[in-house]
Amino acid sequence: MITTLTFVKMLPGFSRDAFFDRWCEHTRNLDVRDHPEITLNRLTMFHEGSEYLGMAENHWPDQESLDAAIRWYETSEGQAHQKDLDTFMDTANSPTMIVSHEVEVSAERGIEWKARPGRG
Repeated sequence: MITTLTFVKMLPGFSRDAFFDRWCEHTRNLDVRDHPEITLNRLTMFHEGSEYLGMAENHWPDQESLDAAIRWYETSEGQAHQKDLDTFMDTANSPTMIVSHEVEVSAERGIEWKARPGRG
């Protein structure tokens, strides 16, 4: 599994709630349709005062799926998808990061690796 995190900025002219509603609609109507391989599509909004409004967390089955999605944005369908996103999100200033290492730590289970390159 590959996890991507996009730190999101909104375009001017939206209230925080209106932006979040629009972002959720875009995700439901376009992302779910256009990226059915995503196994988790979580949107979060940060408390006011953060540099970013929120974060999108996406889980992809593998690197090939993510690479195919990136190439898809070069198609006419992908460009239309991007055009809709650009009506409310400051995509140029909303960086996406790929998670390389991930653990869950708890008293009950200790350190539980979720992503660890070269070690499964």
